[in-house]
Amino acid sequence: MPASAELQTASDVVKQARKALDGATSSVGEVIDALGVASYTPLLIVPSLALVSPLSGVPGFTSVCGLLIAAVSLQQILQRPSLWLPGWLRRATISTDRARSAMLWFTRPARWLDTFTKRRLRGLVTPPLARLPQGICLIFGMVMPLLELIPFSSSILGAIIVVLATGMFMGDGLLVLIGMMLAMAVTGGLVVLI
Repeated sequence: MPASAELQTASDVVKQARKALDGATSSVGEVIDALGVASYTPLLIVPSLALVSPLSGVPGFTSVCGLLIAAVSLQQILQRPSLWLPGWLRRATISTDRARSAMLWFTRPARWLDTFTKRRLRGLVTPPLARLPQGICLIFGMVMPLLELIPFSSSILGAIIVVLATGMFMGDGLLVLIGMMLAMAVTGGLVVLI
């Protein structure tokens, strides 16, 4: 049974990802393999939470997370039975110590999300409407490498993806609706800035 099939909350996702961190450096592939691929949403939550953490200041980290989010979202939309990632993305590494401290940092936001999620407004988390939040995650992931030099932009997009992915993972359509409204507001703000 894949690890992700046993996960119940955002906190469980964080714990599972933290367990995957081993050695001096940890790769994207190691974390993904530990989470499993039965459910794509945990694979959206982890890099999104990482973008909200101090790790987002590491050069290139935003781009790697954005491409990972885009790849996972696209395959979720296409309903692929297993996740495929290019070798270079699976091999991308980060210091295990730095990643562990970031994981500790975002256990609190994960717990906070867990306390507010409930199964409600199920229409927004089941097809065909489930494609809307998945599409937002795909678009945000694709634009993250372009926003690498704009301070806090990736953290804002990461926070919105956390809300959307947690809503999808927990079956909470209200959380998804809030995430979509935040996405529209941020998109409008970016359009005005550009």
